[in-house]
Amino acid sequence: MDASERRSLEAQIAVGLASFLTPFLYGALSVAMPTIGRAFSFSAREMAMVMMVHLLFSTSCMLPVGRASDFIGRKGLFMAGSVLFSVSSLTAGLADSAGVLLFARALQGVGDALTFGVSGAILVTIVPPERTGRAIGFNLTFIFAGLALGPLAGGALTSWLSWRVIFYLSAAAGVAAFALIFRSYQEVRPQRSETVGYADTALFIPAMLGLILGLSVQPSWWGAALSAAAGLLLWRFVKFQEGHANPMVDVGYIRRNPAFALANVASVLGYAAAFSTSFLLSLFLQSVQGMAPHDAGYLLLVQPTVQALASPLAGRLSDMAHPARVSAAGLAVMGVGLLMLTGTGIDTTTLWMIGVQVVLGLGFSLFVSPNFNAIMSSVDPAHKGMASGFMSTMRGMGMCLSLSVTGLLLALVLGEAHTGQTGPEALPALKACFVIFGLSALAAAIVSWRAARQAR
Repeated sequence: MDASERRSLEAQIAVGLASFLTPFLYGALSVAMPTIGRAFSFSAREMAMVMMVHLLFSTSCMLPVGRASDFIGRKGLFMAGSVLFSVSSLTAGLADSAGVLLFARALQGVGDALTFGVSGAILVTIVPPERTGRAIGFNLTFIFAGLALGPLAGGALTSWLSWRVIFYLSAAAGVAAFALIFRSYQEVRPQRSETVGYADTALFIPAMLGLILGLSVQPSWWGAALSAAAGLLLWRFVKFQEGHANPMVDVGYIRRNPAFALANVASVLGYAAAFSTSFLLSLFLQSVQGMAPHDAGYLLLVQPTVQALASPLAGRLSDMAHPARVSAAGLAVMGVGLLMLTGTGIDTTTLWMIGVQVVLGLGFSLFVSPNFNAIMSSVDPAHKGMASGFMSTMRGMGMCLSLSVTGLLLALVLGEAHTGQTGPEALPALKACFVIFGLSALAAAIVSWRAARQAR
């Protein structure tokens, strides 16, 4: 291996670590959260907020970061994000209060946006065009590893060491990503005559933060007021984009492209349906059935394993049929799996839980990559960058919406009881979540099918 190939491989590993950390941390914290909740006397709603605050800031910053990288370069943003992610992870591991933990999780979200928001662009510039597919497959390996190892490591570390070790390991991975990209990625700074859209960013980030945060604290007067104010900011952002020569989001193009718009709506609804599943199942297994964290982690390994095995099949199917139709089929399967979970109870068997997770994993696999394909194949080359950033933002919105609904339903049923007091009485809230998310997945399937009919 010559020096050029070594640098390319190191940069791919750095990008892979950035891709690994988000699914790993979510999976690990899903299993560890009941224990963290007892340590800080969190209510069920506060647990959902700790899970969501990372996504809240990541989603709000992803699109502006991607646009800024076209002007100021990607290497510096990636390194800054790696440092911020590592420092915030270390802070979260050392947190001695709920406020510090929430603040650290918010900074993790910003760091994640800085790294993950430019990772795709870095990836396609460090390999020759004929090896791009191989590089993407290599990157998917890290994502699947994060999905699989997250619940397993979260349960084992929480049971035998401490949940804090999860954050320490994340900090170490961030340091490794920084070192690898620093010495391996040789960037040619972009030469652009335009300037970064600071006005766009000043409208977009507060609008997204306010909208998602306002929804997450419902029902409340201040939450409703925050959502309304954010809605006005978002409306102003859209109007500003329509009159902008170089918009962050080409609103006119989206309106003229219903296949792209509908595929993104399906993405929001699909991720809203799927994202809270691991957290809800972890809460069910540990709080309702009394399972130990490491045992819950082992059981929750089933779904990501199925996803890893079925994803290549989903990719082949999306090449044989219209990807939006394959995505619709996956969403329908996922909806059925979520509605099956409404039959859970204290006496639910492990074998039944494994079977449901197989259904969910298969459905999610058939949804994710075909939906990605449907979105990106529906736009022309001039709009690929905008489409990628918009798609990432829509996915993040769906994830945040999922956790917001989860927190709201848990709060309505359980009130402010902290985690140590939560037991079988949480079951009605969990079942309500599964009903809503199951119906959301079925609605997403209908929208995705319509996207296929609108494809040009």
